[in-house]
Amino acid sequence: MAQKKVKTECSGLEWSQFLVLIDRLKKDKNYRFLLFIGIGSYAGLRCGDILSLRWQDIVGKSEIIINENKTGKSRTITINQSLVEIINHCYQIQAKIDTNLHDFIFCNRTGSKLSIQYINRQLDKLFHKYHIKAQNYSSHILRKTFGRRCYEMHGKSPESLVLLNEIFGHSSISITRSYIGLSQEKIQNVYISL
Repeated sequence: MAQKKVKTECSGLEWSQFLVLIDRLKKDKNYRFLLFIGIGSYAGLRCGDILSLRWQDIVGKSEIIINENKTGKSRTITINQSLVEIINHCYQIQAKIDTNLHDFIFCNRTGSKLSIQYINRQLDKLFHKYHIKAQNYSSHILRKTFGRRCYEMHGKSPESLVLLNEIFGHSSISITRSYIGLSQEKIQNVYISL
């Protein structure tokens, strides 16, 4: 009998938590995870897509053009100034170690891409180290952080949900609402308001 896959609830970090985390990673010179978390939260990419990036895909670019692993669809993401600064800072450090633009950004000693499992274990350690409170410490929290930030920056409007629905490629707005944790938030508010 096949085991049922259990979904864990995760709604993303508060933007202030994300900014504190970025600052701490920079101060601790943890450039690998500074860049990983930066790309995940500013671009809203899935972990597998981030791990497929090579330096040539982001250095000196104003956009990331990627074929998503999960959907196979091409996606173009404009890189904002905050992410450009993180990319440039991390690449300058990495270039001192004789990095080739064709190399995977997130690779092991042999040049192979890191695994999603490795990333998730490291994120769990980092979040605990920096006392970042979250419901789930997997890499998916970064994509949801991006979603929550977009929703909030656009006034928590129905239009923002339509926009996120398009970005995430969900089949319905209700899936997008649930994805960024709005359904659970409304349920919690019912109990709190009693």
